Amino acid sequence: MAATSADMLKVPRKKSWLLYFCRLCKTIRKHHIDILHAQTSLNAIIAILCSWYTGVKVITTFHGFGFLNAPKLLRWFIFKGSDRIIFVSQQLKQAFVERGDFGLSAKMAVVHNGINFDKFQNNPNHTSNRSTLALCMVGSFGDGRNQLLICRFLKLLKDAQVDFHFTFVGAARPNEMELYNACVDYCSAHGLDQHVTFAGLCHNVPQILSTMDAFIYSTRHDSFGLAVIEAIASGLPTFVNDWCTMKEITRDGKWATLYKTDDEQSLLQVFNDFLANRETYQQKALASANEVRQVYSIQHHIASLAQIYSSVSH
Repeated sequence: MAATSADMLKVPRKKSWLLYFCRLCKTIRKHHIDILHAQTSLNAIIAILCSWYTGVKVITTFHGFGFLNAPKLLRWFIFKGSDRIIFVSQQLKQAFVERGDFGLSAKMAVVHNGINFDKFQNNPNHTSNRSTLALCMVGSFGDGRNQLLICRFLKLLKDAQVDFHFTFVGAARPNEMELYNACVDYCSAHGLDQHVTFAGLCHNVPQILSTMDAFIYSTRHDSFGLAVIEAIASGLPTFVNDWCTMKEITRDGKWATLYKTDDEQSLLQVFNDFLANRETYQQKALASANEVRQVYSIQHHIASLAQIYSSVSH
């Protein structure tokens, strides 16, 4: 926020939603705000109600597939009340169109997420000659990801006598412990305890990535894939399943190696090719890092938003 020179205005909600709404409308008028940009469905509803009283324009960004299951009336209210609707990927936009976009395609736009790459090392000096491969995945344990597929893949690596250590970076969500427990139990049952670390939530992901030899990711329905982009931007050979969104953000595998979804044998096959041609994969990874840093930079993201703000305000 500081880097953009934008003001930070905080309108706290205490006990009354009505008082909060009144304070918010007062703040909008006082600071001559022209556009409200909502990032959740609840914020979108509040922004639309404010627009009725203040005349501001409303932009709503959808970050995931969850709102597809919202009541149709609620989706209609937010779609009709928003002046522009942004999606973080083409695949997410397409999913909403297929569900029923209420004839509002002209309002829709795609703006990929942006990342501040200043914290990420470009072209890190990976220790390719060490005997133990350092591998990792970054992402919380939840319905949207499939760490158990990676655990099955790691058993295949162990059976093939590959020397590796894998780190799962990401917290186990309290209400979705089943996947985390299944992964821990699987690793214990198949003798992977000495090869796998469950690191939990970490705040030094850029530093962790800089020590790795490869990044492996498995998703069920991510709508973007920040962790994948961060890994590619760090110069890591990256492996991700061919879920539609991952194909989109990696340019159909130009910037990463794709394997078949829910197929650990497919992952093993492409990973074996990596083991046999590590220098080639590393060269490709370094080239991909430079391209990804241009496409998904926070600067590019802000510029794309500025164009949309300009089109809405005129």
